[in-house]
Amino acid sequence: MKLNLLKSAAIVLLFFAGFTMSLNAQTVNDALAAFNKGVELSQVDNYDEAIASFKSAIEILDQVEPENENKIKAQEQILVVLYKKASTQLKGKKYTECLSSFQTLVEYSTEYNNDKYLKRANGAIPKVYYAQGKELLDAKKYDEALVSLNKSIELDPNYPTAYIRKAQVYDEINKDVEFKETIDKAIDVAIQSNDNKSEEIAKQLAGNFFLRSAADAINAKKDEAAAQCFNNVLNYKEGDTDIYYQLAAIYNRLSKWDDAINAANKALELFKEQGTTKDARIYFELGNAFVGKQDNASACDAFNKANKGDYAAQAKYQIETVLKCQ
Repeated sequence: MKLNLLKSAAIVLLFFAGFTMSLNAQTVNDALAAFNKGVELSQVDNYDEAIASFKSAIEILDQVEPENENKIKAQEQILVVLYKKASTQLKGKKYTECLSSFQTLVEYSTEYNNDKYLKRANGAIPKVYYAQGKELLDAKKYDEALVSLNKSIELDPNYPTAYIRKAQVYDEINKDVEFKETIDKAIDVAIQSNDNKSEEIAKQLAGNFFLRSAADAINAKKDEAAAQCFNNVLNYKEGDTDIYYQLAAIYNRLSKWDDAINAANKALELFKEQGTTKDARIYFELGNAFVGKQDNASACDAFNKANKGDYAAQAKYQIETVLKCQ
């Protein structure tokens, strides 16, 4: 009798052991099915459902076989799908959704200790804020553009293009001081990054900005401001005859005779249209500067050289009537 009871107990134990093994095998198979479903869904760009399937596979394996290698594979597939989802949203210019996807990718990459996708996500997020800022700038939503561009710069202070776009915002809203600070930072970052193209773009943008500002100041009869703008131009591009001629004329109006003489001589040094009468205007300003310094001999020499083309009559008047040059 006792032997029969022992046999019965053994049979029951074997039954339950077999049942448990069958349950585990079935559950692992369910996890594999969820994994495979996730792969299929990701292939047709059904990102959210694919992620849900991979998470389901992980949850099942956590319960029955935590060390199963397919758990790591499912985790990596979640990261792959999230990256693909964010990239698709970026391509479609869905910046808010894209940022959310990349932020989720950061969270999962951190949880799964995946440095590869963590680095990708952290590298992409500043670029998304930049792209968003550029679109807002193009739409003339300047305050919003600054918010996005500032966020891009905060997350990646070594990205010169974000500073360039930010400077363009300040250009559009006529913030001269902020423009100069930002474009100078763009140039510094570009130089530090050996980004010659961005450095060139920033300098060209700055040069054009201050040329326009100088022209506006001249039209408004603000000579001090005009002189400052032209000198700012020279910080970003090589000077030419016209810039130095404009400075000579401005300094004469400001009675800064030595500065006018230096600017006029620089304009003559850079003059490249020899054989024409286009340098007459430069010599005329040089003559005016020497008159201001009461150096009549030098003034007469300059006006004699200006006595041609469109300036012939004015120069002749100075020579014969005002200075009575010999």
